[in-house]
Amino acid sequence: MKPLVKRVLVPVALCVLVGSARAEINEYKEGKKKTADATATSSVTAEKVAWRNSTFAYENSVSALSFNRGADLTYNPYYAQSLSFRPRYYLRDDLSLRARLDLEIELTLSDDSDHAREWILSDLLLDVNYAPSWMTIPVLKVQVNPYLRFAFPTSKVSQGHSMMLSMGPGFALRREFPLLKGRFLKSIGLTYAFRGTKYLNEFTTGQIATGICLGSNPDNPACTQSGTRNVSWRLNNVFEARLQIMEKLSFTADVLLFNDLLYKLDSEDVSAAVGSNSMVGDSRINHRAATWVIFDVSYDLLEWLWLSLGTSTFYSQLTPDSNYRTPLFNRYTTFYLDVTLPVDRFVNQVRSWARR
Repeated sequence: MKPLVKRVLVPVALCVLVGSARAEINEYKEGKKKTADATATSSVTAEKVAWRNSTFAYENSVSALSFNRGADLTYNPYYAQSLSFRPRYYLRDDLSLRARLDLEIELTLSDDSDHAREWILSDLLLDVNYAPSWMTIPVLKVQVNPYLRFAFPTSKVSQGHSMMLSMGPGFALRREFPLLKGRFLKSIGLTYAFRGTKYLNEFTTGQIATGICLGSNPDNPACTQSGTRNVSWRLNNVFEARLQIMEKLSFTADVLLFNDLLYKLDSEDVSAAVGSNSMVGDSRINHRAATWVIFDVSYDLLEWLWLSLGTSTFYSQLTPDSNYRTPLFNRYTTFYLDVTLPVDRFVNQVRSWARR
């Protein structure tokens, strides 16, 4: 395994700056893309099925440092592919259930898996979305959409943090502003979203595979803890601006702010070896912060096939020497290319081909 000097996510996850970072990042990637609700009208008449707006996405991502062999003492490129399953089911027009499950594989030499080219499963996410047309702020014409998110620990990272469940109520505020009436610069949409997530963990610190208490009871939970505290509450703020350049072409900029409140950990002596004690806990650091910045260009290649090309930069707020990191683009920037298939539109297209 290569030195941990890499890439977009690993250094952040290792410092546990935002808890289960990969699961959190994956869940937000949907925010940078166009949803099926916002796409242009089609020549193919879409049937209004209960599972409309379900999508399947395939992504390729490569770190910016992969193009600079001299950036670190050891060249450590990163190239990965992922599959994302995002089913959605409408109980009625303004109430829907949405799930998400991702699989990712790193094709370069991985820093955070036990085997080469190992498929990594994300957490299973389940959203309850409520979007009634009447829930609009008068005069401002701002649409309000409340929702509730559940996350289940299907990923190894969340299991290592002994997470049993997380629940996060939130809301989104959206406003669309029309621009020009011609073919170009049709509109701009602004969105602000907030969610507060409570994590339910069996232990207040992360677990490790090998016990640290030599000569003690190996079944003692205190002997399998890393000492790094788990997240108790996570506060997410999302700011998004989306410019509809043409009917099928759009540009989106997102800034996501992560603020984690940690479990309180009382100090306690732990026997690390016979006759040797080590005190853990009682840390004054109860907060961690990180930022995620995304710039995305999306194009509807076909009615049932969307492309997205962009940059993604997810980084801790502070460097190891307590200075602020360079915003927008830095050593944790990655480039990605997404191919998204809206399932209901693809099925309608297949039916149209079959009728010819």
